[in-house]
Amino acid sequence: MRGRSRVFMVGIGSAPNTYLMTRASEIGRGAFTHIGSVEQVEERMRGLFSKLENPAVTGLTAKFSGAAADITPAVIPDLYRDEPLVLAAKLDRLSGSVEIKGRIGDRPWTVTLPLANAAEGKGLSKLWARRKIGDAEVARTLRQASPEETDKTILALALEHQLVTRLTSLVAVDQTPSRPDGEPLTLAALPINLPAGWDFEKVFGERARLPAAPAERRAEAAGHMQIAALKHPLAITAPATIMLPRTATDAELSMILGAALLASSLMLLVFKRRQALAR
Repeated sequence: MRGRSRVFMVGIGSAPNTYLMTRASEIGRGAFTHIGSVEQVEERMRGLFSKLENPAVTGLTAKFSGAAADITPAVIPDLYRDEPLVLAAKLDRLSGSVEIKGRIGDRPWTVTLPLANAAEGKGLSKLWARRKIGDAEVARTLRQASPEETDKTILALALEHQLVTRLTSLVAVDQTPSRPDGEPLTLAALPINLPAGWDFEKVFGERARLPAAPAERRAEAAGHMQIAALKHPLAITAPATIMLPRTATDAELSMILGAALLASSLMLLVFKRRQALAR
């Protein structure tokens, strides 16, 4: 929802796309609120309304002195109460300071942080690269950069920092044979976790049980157990693909219904105006 030209996102449950909603709120200089359960609704909504009424610092900018910096995110979000401001920058040298400016209400606000006091940490380069990739995707969505330029930027950052993106993947190659020669292939159904709070039977009905596939046959002889492996593995029928219930609306049908209702409203408006003029 929008308030004062800012975008505030609310996600309820265990399945919302938190990355998408977080990025959308950052671009819109708003905030993202996640509600995991019904018991948290009142508490989280109170916090959201408090943010709507009292943004701490708005119109933030960051400027480095003494070092050339490539800073991310490109659009710095407003700062709200009880939330940190996280910026990542790639510097050619660690010197000078960073000056952060903004406004608290109608008053200007400035803070200067010396870079000489910065603490060392690991993984910061990957954090910076990940955020730069996010900026590139946003620039493509807003048509501030062409798809070719965006893909080139993402590919270069991903290869340099070993990151998984929509253009790159990490492939692990194991030279150790996982199946000895002559061992027959087997088929197994792997369990998949549902989102937290979901009940399998309520969503899909009664759980289908696969027939057990014994890999061994036991026989008693001469007072001890003998184990004989099956020469031919049993064929197991793969379960049918489980389709999650569709929760989205049919876009085309909604557009047709909306157009029909709009046309009906216009016709009714014209009819009423003619009646008023006739009187």
